[in-house]
Amino acid sequence: MRSALRSLALILTGASLFAGWPQTTPERTELRRTSTVAEVRAFMEALRKQAPGLEPYQPKGAPRATETGKPLLAWRLKGAGKDPLRVYVNANIHAGEVEGKEAIQQVLRELLQGKHPELRRNLDLVVMPAYNADGTDAQDPAIRSYQPNPTESGVGRRENAQGLDLNRDLMKVAAPNTRWLLAMLNEFDPAAVLDLHTTNGSTHGFHLTHGPACTMGADEGLLAFNRKMLVEVRERLKTEGMPTYDYGNFVPYRPTAEKPPTAWETYDAHPRLLTNYPALRNRLAVLSESYVYRSWPDRISDTRKFVLACLGWMVEHRNDVRSQVREAQDRWTAAWAKGPVSLPLSAKLKEVERYAFEWVDPIRDDKGHLTGEKGRTRLELPSFVGFEGQDFVDVPAGYLVDPAFVPRVLPVLQAHGLRVQLGTSRPKSLAVLHFQESGRKLAPGAYQGVFTLELQGAWKAEAPPKKQQAAWTPADLDRALYIPLDQPLGRLAFYLLDPRSSDSLVYWGAFHSALVRGDGMWGEPPRFPILAVGRGEVNAVSATPMSAPRTQE
Repeated sequence: MRSALRSLALILTGASLFAGWPQTTPERTELRRTSTVAEVRAFMEALRKQAPGLEPYQPKGAPRATETGKPLLAWRLKGAGKDPLRVYVNANIHAGEVEGKEAIQQVLRELLQGKHPELRRNLDLVVMPAYNADGTDAQDPAIRSYQPNPTESGVGRRENAQGLDLNRDLMKVAAPNTRWLLAMLNEFDPAAVLDLHTTNGSTHGFHLTHGPACTMGADEGLLAFNRKMLVEVRERLKTEGMPTYDYGNFVPYRPTAEKPPTAWETYDAHPRLLTNYPALRNRLAVLSESYVYRSWPDRISDTRKFVLACLGWMVEHRNDVRSQVREAQDRWTAAWAKGPVSLPLSAKLKEVERYAFEWVDPIRDDKGHLTGEKGRTRLELPSFVGFEGQDFVDVPAGYLVDPAFVPRVLPVLQAHGLRVQLGTSRPKSLAVLHFQESGRKLAPGAYQGVFTLELQGAWKAEAPPKKQQAAWTPADLDRALYIPLDQPLGRLAFYLLDPRSSDSLVYWGAFHSALVRGDGMWGEPPRFPILAVGRGEVNAVSATPMSAPRTQE
C-alpha cells in the first residue's frame, strides 16, 4: 500500500509540474480507471495542441479499423535531429495487460515537454498504445482479478473480438491489426520493436522481466547483440534500485515447499510472437513484462522506466544498432554466394547462465489475490533463457505455390513484404522438387481457430506415386507463384512456406482443402500445393517437435 501511495504521489506530482499538459486517464481519475481507445485519442490530440511534432500515423494501404470498426490508432514523433533511429512501441496487444498503454502516453508527453532531449533528438518513434482496440474497450473488473487493477474500470480482454490472440497472429495474418502492423514494418521499417505486456505466472522478486528476440533461424550475431542490449539495461536498472531479468517462469510452474524451483525457463522461439517476428526481418525486438503482483501504479511506473532505459541505450548505441542490422542482412546475402544455406526446423532451450533468483512464497485470499508473502527463498538456478536450433535442413532456391491457392496465399505473402514473382521467373536450370511426406500430426483440437497440421518429409525430384493425383503441367508451373529465398526476407519466406515449419501456412491451415481429406471428400486426390526449386534430393529430415516451455504472456 505504501508503495502504491508513493507511486500515485509521483504520478500526480509529475503531472502538476507541467500545468496545462494533458493527463492520462489513470492520472485524472486517481487510478480508478484505465484508458479506452477514445481516451487515448483524446490525450494524444491534446498533446498535439500543446506542442508541435506529434502526428497521427497510418501506413499506406493498412486497415484503419478492426473487424468491429474500432479504430487502429498510432502516432509518430519524428526525431528533431539528423538521421534519428526508428523505433516502434506496441502496447495492449493483450488488453488485460494495460500498463504499457498508460506508460507510453507518459513517455510521449515527457518527450514533448523536453525532459529527455537526447531521445527527442535521436529517435523517430511510432507508437500504438491500444493495439488490441476491441479488447481495450471491453473492460470489466472481473478480468484478471488476481492482479491489482483500477477499481472502477477493471481491465480489457486478452483476445480480440473474434477470440484470437493477436500475439500468435504474426505469421498467419488473420486479423486487421496484424495487417496494420506488417504494413508499418514494411513502410516505417524500424530498427527495433518494443512490445509491452504484464506477466501472468511465477511469484518472483523482479519488478519487471524482459526478453530479446529468441527466434529460431534468425541471425545469431543479431540475436546475441539483442541479448547484450538487455543485459546492459538490466545492470543499469539494478544500480537504480529496479531489479529485472529475462522473462520466464520457474520450473515447476507453480512451485511449493515440497517441490521448490529447480530452473528458470523463458518463452518459445516461434516467429508467430511479436517479440520474435522482427528477427526474421533482421531487426531487434524487446519484450517488456511488468510484474503482475506489483501495484497498479507501480506497474505503470516500472514499464515507463524500462522503456526509457531501452530507448536511452539505443540512442547511446545507435551506430552499433544500425551496423548490427546491416551486417545481419549482409550475412544473409553473402551466405547465398557460398551455399548451401541451412536453417533449423526446431529449437531447444539452452542454459545461458546460473542466476540468483528470489522465490516468493505467496499468501492468497479465496479469490486468488496475492495479499502478502510467507517469505522469500534465494536460489541460484540454471537459467534457460536462450535457444539453439536443431533439425537443420538445406534451404531451396525458392518455392512454387499452386495457382489454385493464389487468392488465399498471395495477400498474406504481400502483407509480409515478400517479393513474389510468376513461376516463369524460376531458375530453369534447377530441378522442380516434390514434397514426399513421411509423417503428419493433425491437432485434435483447434488452436487460434485452426486445427494445425505438422508435416514431416523431404523434397525429392520425383513426385510421390498417388493414383489419379492431379499432375503439374508446364503451364501450371508458369502460372504458379514463385517466391525466391535469396531476397532480404528469405528467412521469413522459408518459415512461411516450407511444409515442415511449425509456423508455416501449411501449419496454419491455408492448404487444408488439399492436405486434410475427410468424410465426404471422395474425389480424385489433389496434388501437393507447394513445390521447391533446388538441386536434386534435398534434406530428408524428420523434424522433432520444438521444446515447449511456457509461452509468452
